[in-house]
Amino acid sequence: MVSEPLEGFDTSQHLYHRLKKAGLTFHPKPVFKDDKDLPFGEKIGENLISAIKRSKVSIPIISENYAASEWCLRELIHIMKCKERGEQNVFPVLYKVKPSEVRELKGDFGRAFKSHKDKFDEEVKQQGPFLCVVLFDRREAELIKELVRQHDFLLPLPGNLVENDHRVAEVMKWVDANASETRIIGICGIGGIGKTTLAKIIYNKLAKEFELCSCIMDIRGTIHCRGIEHIQNLLSSDITRNHGSIVFDSVTGIRKIQFICGKKKVLIVLDDVDCRYHLDKLIGGCDFGLGSRIIITCRDKALLKSEYICCELKEMDGTNSVRLFSSYAFELEQPRMELATLPKDIVATIGGLPLALKIIGSFLKGKHQSIWIETHEKLRKVPHMDVQQKLRISYDSLGYEEQQMFLDIACFFIGIDKRFATYLWEDLQYCPDSGLETMIGLSLMKIDDNNELRMHDQLRDLGRAIARPANKKPWKCSRLWDEKAVIVQRSKVTIISLTGVNMFLAFSW
Repeated sequence: MVSEPLEGFDTSQHLYHRLKKAGLTFHPKPVFKDDKDLPFGEKIGENLISAIKRSKVSIPIISENYAASEWCLRELIHIMKCKERGEQNVFPVLYKVKPSEVRELKGDFGRAFKSHKDKFDEEVKQQGPFLCVVLFDRREAELIKELVRQHDFLLPLPGNLVENDHRVAEVMKWVDANASETRIIGICGIGGIGKTTLAKIIYNKLAKEFELCSCIMDIRGTIHCRGIEHIQNLLSSDITRNHGSIVFDSVTGIRKIQFICGKKKVLIVLDDVDCRYHLDKLIGGCDFGLGSRIIITCRDKALLKSEYICCELKEMDGTNSVRLFSSYAFELEQPRMELATLPKDIVATIGGLPLALKIIGSFLKGKHQSIWIETHEKLRKVPHMDVQQKLRISYDSLGYEEQQMFLDIACFFIGIDKRFATYLWEDLQYCPDSGLETMIGLSLMKIDDNNELRMHDQLRDLGRAIARPANKKPWKCSRLWDEKAVIVQRSKVTIISLTGVNMFLAFSW
């Protein structure tokens, strides 16, 4: 996100268009500019904060009048909070302002702040003008060149990441960036085992070695919502750095990918592929350049071709499992004395599945010892491999409205803009903001860079199993989402309607 006061400056114009031309590869809308890219007709404050939260890199351009704008200072506060949480990189720039003027609130910068501060709230007064981190002064062209060169634009990783060095080392051994031949590596394992996180770590380690990169997440879910052509378009756009290209059909799409990748050294990550056909439509027949690396994550290793390298993930070991669980259950705090032994006991019961450790840890954070003991007993009654029943403990802790929102997301709203779902929940007199915040806090769902609702497929399957139990007829269930169920439901309604008509005619006769 390029952030500046609304009147604009030459530096921001140059930087904005240079970054556009550079073609960032992980965001469908790679650069935001406050006065141009934010949706018209909605509350500007909400859109600015939303844009900040979705950004991987923020570049606040701090000018003479920056401190006169409460919104500019408020943006800066939110940007630095995201930086502190490790969610984005920040590269503030001083434009026609001296570092001493910012530090000491002197000159035009200081006068602008002092003349407007009485209108600001307390948080902005205390923090706003002092959060500016300074890059040394230089000519505009050099500054822009240096900023573009320095930006890594790496994939964001979970804030509570517990790296399993053994896992990373094993995959990096097969990747071997120094080897000249093209290598395609498949990372396989059950849902929730950590395939996506591992692929992101590997991608971040390799990205600097490649000029042409693409990382496409959640291919299975995206294809279900938008089709294989959308994924082909993302891949070709990333490689060509032309985000205006469009793929209309899958045959043309794969031909385009084959053409643009021909003899080029590329780094591509394809996350959560579940079908050989989809894989063929994304990289089939491609003559990649020497040194290319293609990383695929999938559950079923049978969809990988024999010439691919297969790395099958196992559960985390006990030590790393406890570390991951504790990072969610206690964050940075030390366990209370009465809970000292419970984490190991619970982890031994859950097993080394990262998703389950994350969900249960988030649920137990801040809970009384009695809840920990009760949860441990519940987990002991669940078969070791029954992941859904373990995850249901967190679902059961939700209030009624939150449970309904969880089921709505699982059945209908994965990959849908948060705003559309919020309109529905507001009409139902729910409290969507607090409900979503609760579910995010329990790691049951998240809102992605595009403001779309996301949920791990294990949690999605849990929600759908609750909404439509296997032993119930479709028309007796609370929600229907697939085509077959909807057809059955329509048939049932038709029968009921016809029966009603017949009864009416018989009575009239």
